Amino acid sequence: MSAYGSEREVSVLVWGEAVKVSVYQKSKSVWVASGDYMGESITVQNGSSRSAVTLWRSTAEYRGN
Repeated sequence: MSAYGSEREVSVLVWGEAVKVSVYQKSKSVWVASGDYMGESITVQNGSSRSAVTLWRSTAEYRGN
């Protein structure tokens, strides 16, 4: 969890499948997106909430390909 804000859950489409991903702000310029896809835990960091979720989706698609 983050001191910057509460964790929220978003739904991300990966190859047509809706997957729940948790997103929170770790520091002033770091956002974390985390979730499970195909039995594997995936956690990524990026500079904004949207970019972290986009990176998470790309990572899940790559691993699920």
